[in-house]
Amino acid sequence: MVEIIPREAPQISPLGKMLFYLASGLFFISLIGYFVLDNSLKNSKEKLADLEALSIKNQAATEKVALEKEILTYKNKIDNFSSLISRHLSTSKIFGVIEEINHPKVWFSRFGLDTPQGLIELTGEAQDFESLAQQMDIIKEAKIFEKVELNNVSLTKEGKINFNLSLSFDEAILK
Repeated sequence: MVEIIPREAPQISPLGKMLFYLASGLFFISLIGYFVLDNSLKNSKEKLADLEALSIKNQAATEKVALEKEILTYKNKIDNFSSLISRHLSTSKIFGVIEEINHPKVWFSRFGLDTPQGLIELTGEAQDFESLAQQMDIIKEAKIFEKVELNNVSLTKEGKINFNLSLSFDEAILK
């Protein structure tokens, strides 16, 4: 049924009004707090991402410095080794030289090499004086040795000639 007589709208009690306004206020404060906290969370995430990127860059820089130190260490080792190799003298080459200049009737029983001084000390035996003289001529004609000295020439009981030979050389023949 339709009521035609106007009635007064029911009055809300002051406590109800106060609860309504309080609830509405809390709702709007919560809503504003949500947006403020959401914005703060986004900013914090961005700052965290920036800090992580910076940390990665610093870590990469630290690793790069460590790698550079390691590379420098290896470079120094290679340079030191190269320096050693460049100064290395191949003393075994002197045997080929002695073999080339050796007379068939002369043999050497003792061999001494003083590389820093550039000196070879040989003790040997020759069949006769002629073989020894030919050996000396071969050595002098080779022009490998700067100084040739024949010392302590003596005769053995068998008639052979014992001798000591000093040969001075330039280090260049050992390189």
